[in-house]
Amino acid sequence: MSEENLLPFLAAFGGAAVLFIAAWVLISTRLARKREEMRRRFGEGSEPVLTLTPPAGRDGGLLRRFDAGFQEMIARTGLDMDAALALGLVLFCGVALAATVFVWRYEEEPWLAFPAFFLGAAVPLVFFWWRQQVWRRTLQGQLPDALFLLARSMRAGRSIDQAMQLVGEQGVAPLSKEFARMHQQMELGLSLGQALQIAARRLNLVDFNVFASVLSLHRSTGGNLPVILDRLANATRDRNQFEGQYRAATVLGRYSAAFIVSLACVILVYLFFFQRDWATRFFDVSQGYTGVFLFCLALGLELAGGLLLYLFLKHDY
Repeated sequence: MSEENLLPFLAAFGGAAVLFIAAWVLISTRLARKREEMRRRFGEGSEPVLTLTPPAGRDGGLLRRFDAGFQEMIARTGLDMDAALALGLVLFCGVALAATVFVWRYEEEPWLAFPAFFLGAAVPLVFFWWRQQVWRRTLQGQLPDALFLLARSMRAGRSIDQAMQLVGEQGVAPLSKEFARMHQQMELGLSLGQALQIAARRLNLVDFNVFASVLSLHRSTGGNLPVILDRLANATRDRNQFEGQYRAATVLGRYSAAFIVSLACVILVYLFFFQRDWATRFFDVSQGYTGVFLFCLALGLELAGGLLLYLFLKHDY
């Protein structure tokens, strides 16, 4: 590709990246405001509200928040992997694909190694995001049985601390590991509210936040805790059944959206790697910038359509 066509090409991809980042920031801000509004609405009181606040690491600068968010994502994958190893895998995949493309296109277009690096680094990040969703759905599905076990243990004469120890020992992983961790933290001197607050921030599940708020409120007001736990378990199970029905009803739409987005990516890779003559016509500015405008418009509409489908099919915010 000549320098005359290279600059519009890079400008088009840079503009598309800026558009995607701007749209993602706007949507994330909107979702964060909705979550904060729900927390204020359903978190009336003093101590229960603490279980719904974001981690303290997010109050720092941009790099600190990015680091804390990446560590939380890796911790929620359930892979028993630390953030350093995960970051090493991301860099390794990016460098491996970039080196392959560089050797392949060295004589003609070695600059393709730069977008290949970001493409290779995105593969493990997508895998980590998928594992996080699987881990959260697994915890959500195990939560009703854990709450019922807590209620039965307390009816048998155990305290709440002993009941949490029993769930950690006799429960099903990965949720049993979280209860075992809370019990160990309480043995080390943390109060029940502090252990629940840490677990709620780590799990980031709405129903677990409600469970933590209920236990914190019970410590200050009292009440029949086994009955409350049974009702909370029934409500959580109903929510899981509703979510299962919703996912079954929208599975065709979700798979269709993923197929359309994947097909667009495959077409772009095919054009720019195997049909270069067709692709470079979009960036031929000798006859004007119509091709560049149409390419940017098509890419922007593709990103906007993917984000809209994501918003339409996401119901748990």
